[in-house]
Amino acid sequence: MKTETKKLKNGAKIIGIKMPGAKSVVINFGFRAGSRNEDPKYAGISHFLEHMMFKGSQKRPSAKEISRDADKIGAYYNAATEKEWTYYYIKTIKDNFDLSLDIVGDMVTSPILDKNELEKEKGTIIEEIRMYKDTPSQDIEWRMEETMFGKNSPLGRDEGGTEESVLGISQKQMLDYYKKHYVGQNCVCVVAGDLPNDYNERVEKYLKKLKPGESDYVKIPQIKKPSTRLIYKETEQAHVGVCIPGISISSEEKYAMQVITAALGGYMSSRLFIEIREKRGLAYYVRSSNVKYSDTGSIEIVGGFRKSKIEEAVKIIKREIANIKNLSDEEIERAKGNLRGINTLIFDDPERRAGYTVIQNLISKKPESPEEYIKKITEVDNKKTREVAKKFLDENKLYLTIIGPYKNKEKFDKILNR
Repeated sequence: MKTETKKLKNGAKIIGIKMPGAKSVVINFGFRAGSRNEDPKYAGISHFLEHMMFKGSQKRPSAKEISRDADKIGAYYNAATEKEWTYYYIKTIKDNFDLSLDIVGDMVTSPILDKNELEKEKGTIIEEIRMYKDTPSQDIEWRMEETMFGKNSPLGRDEGGTEESVLGISQKQMLDYYKKHYVGQNCVCVVAGDLPNDYNERVEKYLKKLKPGESDYVKIPQIKKPSTRLIYKETEQAHVGVCIPGISISSEEKYAMQVITAALGGYMSSRLFIEIREKRGLAYYVRSSNVKYSDTGSIEIVGGFRKSKIEEAVKIIKREIANIKNLSDEEIERAKGNLRGINTLIFDDPERRAGYTVIQNLISKKPESPEEYIKKITEVDNKKTREVAKKFLDENKLYLTIIGPYKNKEKFDKILNR
């Protein structure tokens, strides 16, 4: 496997990853632009813009024309918007590289952003917002960060915005946002898989259309004091989210934290899964993850629990967070083996490798390859997990969010010794 990087005069970066044996090629245009960059009045504009990119470009002025060209070659294309980045990608075969590149390249460098299409798409996005609100297992994912970072914090807001903020976005605001953020300094294009030899020249033709611009300075978020938050909703299940302030994507402590969160709730033999599901049958799903941003992060635990046993579930979560400081050597090796295996399989796919590489190069101060990441995971030992767990995982400083038919916050505060 060979990786090459080229930086253009406007600041844009092209990264080519040649993967011997791959039958596909992925072209991924990433931009350092997400909900964290938004004015609260226009919350959701990054996600809205992502939708609008598919509504028409200079060469293909309608969504139908874009999809028709992709469909006739069997290409798969999609996009994603998160707190600190947005990317657009297309997956195809080498023979269709030029047309696939033209589809996504023209979309991101020459979008129409038609006013009529924008007004129509507001309805689609509002229905998407409502869908997530009506699905507690998804709603809890951002509500828990809202509890920790605050409703008015860029990291505490939902990427989709609110119905009110989406309805208030105008064509001018969207054009201004695009011109400010979709610039060379904020762009990384990764092509991975079965690449043509002259891929650089072909990709460069599109990236040259971007103005240089400037990278945004993003203010480091303030984190609120630990708290309990109940969101009353008549549900069949109680949905719990626990947040603990974590570490950034550039931190050297992230490898140990990844091992810790995997052992805590990353797979079916993890501590939370065994204690909550297997031993007691309190939940169908429970998991933990290590969420990393450019300058901060969050250790997150989510689960859907039997309503009558919610207090017991919170007690177990608190106990297991306390006990995770004492991982056995066997648990550490199992977590490392799990992460090695899963990541090796994931990054064997050009689509996943390209997406990972885009994000690394957009928000990390020290971008690393999947192989470098896996090597660092392998080097984690018991001493390091104890140090990192002791430093970050304080069971008495939890941010607890619950969606369900509960109004008595005091009983949960008592469990958490508030």
